[in-house]
Amino acid sequence: MSGKLYAVGVGPGDLELITLKALKIIKSVDCIACPESHGEPGLAFTIAKEAAPEIASKELLLLEFPMRKEDVSDAHKKAADRLMALLTAGKNMAFLTLGDPGVYSTFYYIADAVMAQGFEVEVVSGITSFSAAAARLKLPLALGAESVMITAGKFREFDGTLVILKAGGRLREIKAQVAAAGKSIYLVENCGMADEKIVDLLDSIPDEAGYFSLVIVK
Repeated sequence: MSGKLYAVGVGPGDLELITLKALKIIKSVDCIACPESHGEPGLAFTIAKEAAPEIASKELLLLEFPMRKEDVSDAHKKAADRLMALLTAGKNMAFLTLGDPGVYSTFYYIADAVMAQGFEVEVVSGITSFSAAAARLKLPLALGAESVMITAGKFREFDGTLVILKAGGRLREIKAQVAAAGKSIYLVENCGMADEKIVDLLDSIPDEAGYFSLVIVK
């Protein structure tokens, strides 16, 4: 019998924001799969291991996803093939993602190939970084009939709340656009982690910040 693949969101970084369902699954599966960083398990695995130390003894499948766009399709195919080899061997697997698997996650680039071969897949939602950031700011993302837009690294004119993920490398540009639009901006870097930073004044926001930085524009 083939194994089952779970896509498990481990939340944004705070161990207390991992769901009970996520913990149950990562403790029960035979193998943990996650993107690697410089040959080591990425942040999603670090968070999961801190929440459930016993998973350190499980089989670990590290998947390489290059940052260069021209290499991505081949990397996705290789990752899917490696996952399916273990699923064929009857192993249940958890593919870990930061936040929620449905928001800018690597998982869905390989999910279609896995499902097309008839393997069972279940997606376990996780708390997103922008939900956690809004809670830390005590800031509602939407009230009444307000709308919310989520982008990756880009400011867009929008009559509602704008959430910009992966904003760290483009803060100078984003700040100028927000100032020109006459809106308020909030920066949260490394939400839920030990080195979390929160800045809610335009003039205090740096021109650059780390990869795990997001901006909320109201």
